[in-house]
Amino acid sequence: NCNIQVCGIESALLKNNHFDVVIGNVPFGDYKVYDPKFKKENFMIHDYFFAKALDLCAPGGVICFVTSKGTLDKKNGAVRKYISERAEFLGAIRLPNTTFKNSANTEVTSDIIFLKKKETMTIEPQEFETVEMNADGIPINSYYITHPEMMLGKMEVDTKRFGPDRALSYLSA
Repeated sequence: NCNIQVCGIESALLKNNHFDVVIGNVPFGDYKVYDPKFKKENFMIHDYFFAKALDLCAPGGVICFVTSKGTLDKKNGAVRKYISERAEFLGAIRLPNTTFKNSANTEVTSDIIFLKKKETMTIEPQEFETVEMNADGIPINSYYITHPEMMLGKMEVDTKRFGPDRALSYLSA
């Protein structure tokens, strides 16, 4: 009774408001997915996956995604506002940039984000919508400022690899 579709999520035939749980490792990159429904939002691929999951998830259902820190830390908060209107932010865990070094040959600071789809859309802002400077002058999501215990490591600027505007997380000794 499996429904196996070998295609991109944008063309998969899946029911909206149907799934109790949506779990995934969101692809990330500086490109967009063509889906006419989300054309006006102009989402990059990682943002698109959040929007698509919110459509597929049933009200009261849970979304758990592994994504780059870009979702929670980027300057432009449009996707966080989009998510906030449709889901309750349950929390997140920040992983060190070396978490996927051996298994995926990548060094990227990642977050595991937990959301619960709302019964109806609301406009009441949530803490995770904003980014602020931490004590070290690094822009970071407000959720991590209030909940530093949810970061496995400490944010530090790596000026050698990406320049002073990019912060990485490293595992504390």
